[in-house]
Amino acid sequence: MSKSRIAYSVLRIAFVIVVAILFTANCYAVVWSSNELIEKAKELNGRKLNYRGELVTTILNRGEYSWINLSDNFNAIGVWCKSSLLTGVKFAGDYKNRGDTIEVNGIFNRACSIHNGELDIHADTVKIVKKGYPVVRRMDLKRINSAAALFVFTILTVIVFRKRL
Repeated sequence: MSKSRIAYSVLRIAFVIVVAILFTANCYAVVWSSNELIEKAKELNGRKLNYRGELVTTILNRGEYSWINLSDNFNAIGVWCKSSLLTGVKFAGDYKNRGDTIEVNGIFNRACSIHNGELDIHADTVKIVKKGYPVVRRMDLKRINSAAALFVFTILTVIVFRKRL
């Protein structure tokens, strides 16, 4: 093989590798915060965007579509999506559970004409970024002892003052 033919083959392989990397690379889109969505609601109205948050409360099933509320620890944003997109969701955040962290991609509405002027996102895709889990809360022995002592003190006070009357 000649040097030019080897160089051509190497160049061709390099080109194929670069094209493969470009087409298979993950393209990360901007994930907007709830504060940004609220502050820039006018300019973002009608735009397709990404939003990520913890699922709080429960999934409000409305047949083919469902409502979910996603909180990014600042505000909760309502998301309207197909119910079929939520099949993998297991945990909604409440006192006993940490909710699934979900990223949605969809159309942002400053005042949705379909949903009585509510600020919402109509999601096309729903992706579970992090699974939720049950929260185990330990009982604080100091609080239990304080409550028991207060209870005993109250009972004794009632007994003492009852006899004086």
